[in-house]
Amino acid sequence: MLVVTANWAIPDGSLSAPPPRGHFRLFITDTCRAAVRAGFRSDGRYCPIERVVLVLAGDTFDGLVSERWLGDVRPWERRREAAARHAEVFHAAWRHARRPLAAVARLARRGIAVPSAGRHGRPVPSACVNVPVHVVMLAGDRDAAVEGLARAVPSGRLGIGVGNTWDDGAVLVVHGAAADPLAARDTGPAILESLAVDLLARFGAVLVARPAFGDGGRRLVRALSGCHVLEMPRCLRTAMLTTTHDSANTVWIVDAWHRTVDRWAREARRHGCAADHGVVDAIAWWMHAIEPDTRPRPAARQVIEALATPVSLRGVGHAVTVAGHPGEVAGRGDPRVVCLGPPVGQPVEPAGFSPRGPGAVSCVEAGPTVGPTSPPAVALFEAGEGGGRRLEWLSVHDVGGVEPARPGAVPILEAA
Repeated sequence: MLVVTANWAIPDGSLSAPPPRGHFRLFITDTCRAAVRAGFRSDGRYCPIERVVLVLAGDTFDGLVSERWLGDVRPWERRREAAARHAEVFHAAWRHARRPLAAVARLARRGIAVPSAGRHGRPVPSACVNVPVHVVMLAGDRDAAVEGLARAVPSGRLGIGVGNTWDDGAVLVVHGAAADPLAARDTGPAILESLAVDLLARFGAVLVARPAFGDGGRRLVRALSGCHVLEMPRCLRTAMLTTTHDSANTVWIVDAWHRTVDRWAREARRHGCAADHGVVDAIAWWMHAIEPDTRPRPAARQVIEALATPVSLRGVGHAVTVAGHPGEVAGRGDPRVVCLGPPVGQPVEPAGFSPRGPGAVSCVEAGPTVGPTSPPAVALFEAGEGGGRRLEWLSVHDVGGVEPARPGAVPILEAA
């Protein structure tokens, strides 16, 4: 059984709140349950599966939204100082990741206990066997330093492999930032990098510095970093409507956001993160539109729509391609492409900023929607596993009453 999850975005603790602890407990619990369900075969008999491969498909850490990048060292520079700062941010995030990574490391060390099979092909709960778990961590666009710095952390001792892709010949797992126009790099930083550092991190620094907000500022930064970057205005508007009851604070947040957007636009033009300054202007106009009565210009909307549409992503010769970064099916409706990133048009509302409380949701065997209590994940069964079921896209959380898109069912992977 293959389980792919992505976008945990564990921060370094300087600006953003960490993901809720229950976030990871539920993921581990659902993975263990899926391992049991996978033991039921198409002929109705039960036989324990042979292995579980767990792939963290990028952005496990958030190495960009950090106060450490707000000085004279920038993450996209090729200087020795930038490399040293990447190491500093990464090690701080690694310390904050001890709990969730320890849970994953325990799976790698101990495996998953599943019932053994009786004489008649039925599970025997009183007698368990351990299924080995192999864990692989892929580098993403927000934690690209993972691969280069893996030697400096005890990932090998924890039983976690590190790389850029996972490929068994039938399934290709990639982070998939290459399919995102916002991640394209010209002469300067990518737009995604620029927005993460010079917009979100700077805005977060302003929030955290205001004593009246306390931990609420860090939770708001977490909310904004968890959605698609083009959804930040809508997510910010939702957060203000549901959590800010003081009109003076609301006015202050709006003013701080507008000033930060203007500063981002100046920095983006100076660093050349887009070949055309019109792209920067369109994004700035889009980011300014956080009040209900503001509407982006039609020309800006056309630019944003182009930036929000991922390019085609399909592993040649693979039955299924799973990507952690894009939020839409980047295979133009191809059901063999599974994307786990936050989509445009469905703002993510992590715990603490949802008008509803967190619900009991299942993330395993689910589609690319993310709820407040679990990261997006998908489980693919190998040959004979799962009773011949098909992998259905399920709505794991109703975000703002928007029904997520549901591509056609994906046949269970027939991999050796």
